Amino acid sequence: MSPVATMPELLRLRSLARPDDVFLEEAGGARWTNREFYEETLKVADALATLGVRRGDRVASMLDPGARAHSVWLGACWAGAVEAPLNVDYRGALLAHALNDSRAAVLVTTAEYAARLAVVADRLTALRTVVFVDEHVELPWETCLLDDLLRVAHPAERPAPAEYDPYAVVYTSGTTGPSKGVLTPWASLHLTVEATFPGDRPGEYPGGAIYSPWPVFHGLGKYALVVAAELGLRVVQRPRFSVSAFWDDIREHGCTHVHLMGFGALLLNRPGRPDDAANPLRRAVMLPLPVRFREFERRFGVRISTAWGMTEIGLPISTGDPVDPAACGRLLPGFEARLVDNHDYDVPDGQPGEFVIRSTRPWRLMTEYLGRPEATARAWRNGWLHTGDILRRDPNGQYYFVDRKADYLRSRGQNISSLEVEATVAAHPEVEACACIGVPSELGEDDVKVVVIRDDDSGLTEPELLAYLIEHLPRFMVPRYIEFTDGLPRTPTGKVRKAELRETPVTPGTWDREAAGIAVPR
Repeated sequence: MSPVATMPELLRLRSLARPDDVFLEEAGGARWTNREFYEETLKVADALATLGVRRGDRVASMLDPGARAHSVWLGACWAGAVEAPLNVDYRGALLAHALNDSRAAVLVTTAEYAARLAVVADRLTALRTVVFVDEHVELPWETCLLDDLLRVAHPAERPAPAEYDPYAVVYTSGTTGPSKGVLTPWASLHLTVEATFPGDRPGEYPGGAIYSPWPVFHGLGKYALVVAAELGLRVVQRPRFSVSAFWDDIREHGCTHVHLMGFGALLLNRPGRPDDAANPLRRAVMLPLPVRFREFERRFGVRISTAWGMTEIGLPISTGDPVDPAACGRLLPGFEARLVDNHDYDVPDGQPGEFVIRSTRPWRLMTEYLGRPEATARAWRNGWLHTGDILRRDPNGQYYFVDRKADYLRSRGQNISSLEVEATVAAHPEVEACACIGVPSELGEDDVKVVVIRDDDSGLTEPELLAYLIEHLPRFMVPRYIEFTDGLPRTPTGKVRKAELRETPVTPGTWDREAAGIAVPR
């Protein structure tokens, strides 16, 4: 018996206590009451069971944010399975890798992504059934419509997952190879409330709602449901973040809470209005904090918090009262952390070191990289989970993010493997070699840059290479910057010196996609 009720169990309790209260609403769309949404998730579980899904199986999904995506996630949980939500921008080798790595026999998706599946059909080893949530498309596997399954499904009661059960297998970018699937327990996901909205209590915001414009293949897209379940809020879902629609949505739907990631600065940069503070929003978590976060609080009447973490460890560092935009916060109770050098020896306060962590309470950190025992052992070496991120700590216990240890990037909330970008660029027939680095973005994360050596007789132009990459890469991986060069700085063993490239990330020879007025299509 789990000592803590997980989100599906909290949804069940809400459906019993307040069956007709709204649990989830889509911005400008439909609403689901507690009872309706709970029963929908049970029917999805029954539908998956008729397809042969059993406890411990993985169910892949490739869905845009919305009630249907959330019901598929929780339905898989009620069925005892583990959802493997895939990035909707995946295509080609990345899509095939994730499906094969998850070993999911069932995929739930939309007709929009059917063509991508057809392209990699001969590379998929485990998939046997594709379930469409909108319209039917013929593919080389068994195919069906979810609505047809739900019409005959029964919302029978099922045991809720325990806090030690995985809430999903989330694919995070590989820094030394292909993306890895992270199995993380429900207990880790439930730390979200404590980390992002410290001090908030259930029922403190009657009629309130948490606004979620985030993708459901990311932990951030699932946090909203957990926060809502624990604090007694509604979930207001928008398919994607929109600066222009943000405040209209907040006011129309009475939203009191939001995870803003790095978009606070964009909202702050918009022209002011006399009624800026006349809005229902009361709590916002920003990762990272914009330099002018205090101005955001005053202008919009919102209390800001911040946190730091990753898929493998959740959010173990946070603060509800930030004083320095460079700081992440302090370590939450129930964790032990160290900053170490390359040999796992402690570094003194004030010096940068890799953040390593362990928990004094069970099931708060990832359990494994799916099917990768050696990678799991490397991450957990010497009894501590190694994050690969460099932080420093001051004498008061405040942590500051410094840099990422490995060569991966983060752009618009997405982790990006430089190796995967490089492999795609190098596959172009006129490319001899390349390197991918991050260029600091005005949003506080990275813009992607590729430095490319062309073949001797190549006439390849930057727009031509960009068009190729748009066709072969997920949208969030497409570079903003391209620079052609005659050579790359290398070590004696042939490795590219990326630190040297990062010293002058934008040079006179750097071509900028945005300056050229070229947008990446959705």
